[in-house]
Amino acid sequence: MTPSVPSTMRAAYIAEYNKPYALNESRATPTPGPEDLLIRVHAAGFCHSDAQALQGQFRTPSPLGLIPSHEIAGVIAATGASYQGQFKIGDRVGILNFKHACGTCPGCRLRKRTTSNKPSDPRFCDNRETAGFLHDGGFADYAVGDPETTVRLPDGMSFAQAAPLMCAGATVWGSLERATEGLAKGDTIAIVGVGGLGHLGVQFAKALGFQVIAVDSRQAGRDLAMEMDNRSLQPDLVVDSSDPTTASEQIYRFTNNEGVAAAVVCTDSIAANRWALQLLRIGGTLGLLGLPPTPWQFDADVIVFKELSIRGSYVAGRDATERMLEVVEEAGVRSQVTEIGYERIPEIMELYEDREFKGRLVVNMAD
Repeated sequence: MTPSVPSTMRAAYIAEYNKPYALNESRATPTPGPEDLLIRVHAAGFCHSDAQALQGQFRTPSPLGLIPSHEIAGVIAATGASYQGQFKIGDRVGILNFKHACGTCPGCRLRKRTTSNKPSDPRFCDNRETAGFLHDGGFADYAVGDPETTVRLPDGMSFAQAAPLMCAGATVWGSLERATEGLAKGDTIAIVGVGGLGHLGVQFAKALGFQVIAVDSRQAGRDLAMEMDNRSLQPDLVVDSSDPTTASEQIYRFTNNEGVAAAVVCTDSIAANRWALQLLRIGGTLGLLGLPPTPWQFDADVIVFKELSIRGSYVAGRDATERMLEVVEEAGVRSQVTEIGYERIPEIMELYEDREFKGRLVVNMAD
């Protein structure tokens, strides 16, 4: 460890499932591997999947003692002993939550065969590390980053704005890029579910030139859809989906009875995804982002007779995230962020579960 990096740090961790996070004031500071980056965390976001990890919902549960958060932004404090890449100490960066592709598993071999001269992509590596899920994340003073999944932040972007982009932003951006392949500016896109992801999705879609319908059953979500610093990024139509029949009629009227070209659904509600499929025009695409605890259920008739596509999307890789950051900077895309201090991390689930809460929770680790 370099002299400027302390040997211990503050960190929150999972002490018990379904219990508040615990705090540790003297956790050992991680040591970066030879090719890694050590990041002094300035901001770390809280995501729906962090809540699932805390509740032990995943097939492979997060280990007790894990430091949560996979939305990390900060400054490079040290580099590994062998690192000679583009990043340097002092750079402002964001970290995506996949690290250390092995290079030999089927996913890595496929990447090498199909994308010549491209760097490794840990997203699809069988042996990847996943910050905040199975490996330590960002609710700490320091975190380790993989240069292959680290991105440089625009100079004018705050760490609090950057953190949610590393998962919420990268997730909805990746789905939107895939769901809108081949579409033209002016085509109509629906963003279903306007929370942290959907709020960004609406802005991204508008910045890319689409007509946008924002859909939510909650008044808080519909209000959030209109709360943009840049009014040109507000949706063209906001729809209350608490009555699906009325909502469908409203959307079909708006699209001259054609339906939407694509719908990106930012919720794991099976009912909402099944309903959104009915909104698509002939040849339309449904973007799936949620991970429901039970299997998806879709009507075969509408998929076959309208030749619809359903596209899963993991999270954007580094190249797509860099494209996203360019759009964010150029268009003035902003998350609605609520910042809390490190000492309030044990309260974070209570804040997150408030039905009236809007936007993203971000922990300020710089203080």
